[in-house]
Amino acid sequence: MTRPDPTDGFRRERHRGFALDVDALEEPADGFAQSVVRGLSDHPRWLHCRWLYDDRGSEIFERICEQPEYYQTRTEAALLAEHAAQIRRAAAAPTVVELGSGSSVKTRHLLRAWPGGRYVPVDISLGMLRQSCAALAAELPRLEVRGIAASYERAFPLLRELSPLVLVFLGSTIGNLNPQETADFLDRVSAALGPGDHFLIGIDLVKDVRTLEAAYNDRAGWSAAFTKNLFARMNRELGTRLDLDAIEHVAYYDGQLDRIEIFARFRREEVIELPDIGRRFRIARGEMILTEISRKFQVDEVAANAARFGFETVGVFSDPTRAFAVLLTRLRDRRPATAGRESSADAHLAAARTRTLELVEPLTDEQVTRQHRPIMSPIVWDLGHIANYEEIWSIRALDPAAPVTEDVDWIYDPVANPRPSRKHLPLPDRDGTLAYMHQVRTRVRRQLAQVNFDPSDPLLAHGYVYKMIAQHEAQHSETILQTIQLIEDLTYEPGRRVEPRRAAVSMDVEYAVIPAGPFVIGTDDRSFAYDNERPAHVVELGRYRIDLAPVTNGQYLAFMLDGGYRRRDLWTEAGWLWLKETGVGHPAQWVLGPDERWLERSFGRLAPLVFDRPVVHVSWYEAAAYARWAGKRLPTEAEWEKAAAWDLETRVARRYPWGDAPPSEDHANLDQRTFAPAAVGAYPRGRSYFGCHQMIGDVWEWTASDFAPYPGFVAFPYREYSEVHFGKGHKALRGGSWATRPVAVRNTFRNWDLPQRRQIFAGFRCAADG
Repeated sequence: MTRPDPTDGFRRERHRGFALDVDALEEPADGFAQSVVRGLSDHPRWLHCRWLYDDRGSEIFERICEQPEYYQTRTEAALLAEHAAQIRRAAAAPTVVELGSGSSVKTRHLLRAWPGGRYVPVDISLGMLRQSCAALAAELPRLEVRGIAASYERAFPLLRELSPLVLVFLGSTIGNLNPQETADFLDRVSAALGPGDHFLIGIDLVKDVRTLEAAYNDRAGWSAAFTKNLFARMNRELGTRLDLDAIEHVAYYDGQLDRIEIFARFRREEVIELPDIGRRFRIARGEMILTEISRKFQVDEVAANAARFGFETVGVFSDPTRAFAVLLTRLRDRRPATAGRESSADAHLAAARTRTLELVEPLTDEQVTRQHRPIMSPIVWDLGHIANYEEIWSIRALDPAAPVTEDVDWIYDPVANPRPSRKHLPLPDRDGTLAYMHQVRTRVRRQLAQVNFDPSDPLLAHGYVYKMIAQHEAQHSETILQTIQLIEDLTYEPGRRVEPRRAAVSMDVEYAVIPAGPFVIGTDDRSFAYDNERPAHVVELGRYRIDLAPVTNGQYLAFMLDGGYRRRDLWTEAGWLWLKETGVGHPAQWVLGPDERWLERSFGRLAPLVFDRPVVHVSWYEAAAYARWAGKRLPTEAEWEKAAAWDLETRVARRYPWGDAPPSEDHANLDQRTFAPAAVGAYPRGRSYFGCHQMIGDVWEWTASDFAPYPGFVAFPYREYSEVHFGKGHKALRGGSWATRPVAVRNTFRNWDLPQRRQIFAGFRCAADG
């Protein structure tokens, strides 16, 4: 199994006395504007603290560090100077890597104890890095200096080749992260380091409020100038016209959260206009915008938190007043961070099976065994196929001596037996099929009790094969729901159902502007991802717009009322031919009531059409026609994924639109709970970096792209999942629906179907150039 090269996407610069690896994914020119939009679209509003540090902001911060009230810098520098030799002896590593190195002034105390070693400063500012590396190379000629110009997240994959090392994170910068961000950060650090590597963290300690608040409200006014400069930078770079005299600096200690909170308070109403990306924000008189947090810590708290991610404390160095501390930890074992991930195999399998059985329990034997439409299998075939797939890929793939039942394998082979022919197969009845499922699962559980998750075996590493089986069953449970939706004269009563959420925020803005530039599409993950999601690779896109939300029923009705199904100019040639052959005139589950009002049928129930929910059960042809009518187009797969996954500030892709945390009920409408899409704006916590709503859940979204392999695609573990479907006219869908289980959805997940299909829970959003 070939591992991806972590240096892909970097270019090497060689200078006198030092070298730099520079991230080729350079920050787009409008990255600042995008970040401002992101923060001001939230309530309460905030701005990311990284934008405080332009050239002028960095100069002001240096002045802050010189103020008598600001104890942090001089206290930490003194600790490093006093204990550098002790830290070197304890770590016994030749390499020092520093995150957010800046001018490396404090780090020099440490580096003087590292003669003949290697220093790898990591900083987002290429100019600052060149300057500091040149100074260090001249000052410490015996030190090998190799800088990395990138975000922390982009630099992390490069660290393994530098092990053994000490990773340094000074200035209590960890205090700028909230608790969830801290956990995500420590998880990334733990994953990037090797066993025995050390992590040195500077932490500002909890102390009396007067000392803390004075440090962020210095008498000379530099802290206030630092906050105001953020808005001066907006005027300089974004063309805003803010009156800086209307902005005041506010900093105070929140004792409940143990953190300093820094705000810009507006003395009078102001307007922030960003015409280039079509956004305008009114800031009310007295409104406060959060610009930075600085959490304060207890040493035991930080040590315990680090231990969750496999770090053991080696030493704690603190000043006599216990104002500040430097904590040296060692990565002993990453298993605390990954505990439950491999052992979760049984939980994933059990959850998938429970949901499958719940879905079919209300159905009669006849409904389970009959083929209701040629495009769908008899449900009993889906159930048997789930068991047969599990038998093949768990029991037989891992035990070559296990018996093979070729006749059963043939029945459940989806390639040998296309859907229309499956009603003619000698399928067992409901009881026989459920017994087969139970028998296979019993054998798999016995196997799980003894299995060794061998990291060198791609099927077993991270428990991949069991997660693949769980995803496969979850996908078929959604297919079963599609079939149930098509059963005539059935009012389906699921075992669980909650009402779809109403909008929590309004859709005042139509689209997000996605800046031009490269991003990384796909993934190299081998713990969950299917073969068609791999490998991760860089794609260059021009600037484009994409709708903030999927197209709603109300918007789609306007298309219909404007003659959308009668206008030849809106349809592709194949779409118009399909339209004439089928006579379709509305989405698959819409029904015109006797009072000329539209209703929607959902699992046998008729209810008035809810205008602010995403339209569902439309084909690719219908989606493309609507997009032309709206003066837009469907997004490509790459455009969809960049809008969903790319984070301009870290320059890495998120696993989900909101981040890497698994989906919760507050993030997305998933997991077969609502049996309908929720209103657009119902899940503001699930927005992507660019502010796009509901890119995961509610409805699958058609894209303009054909389903095709990525460059470097390798089929694994079998050709029939993806490869045999490439080039067969399928269109790619993204994002999952309300019927998708969380185990089978992520930003990189690729679904596909033929452009005429309408049984899937699919809708769409539109895009446009520029």
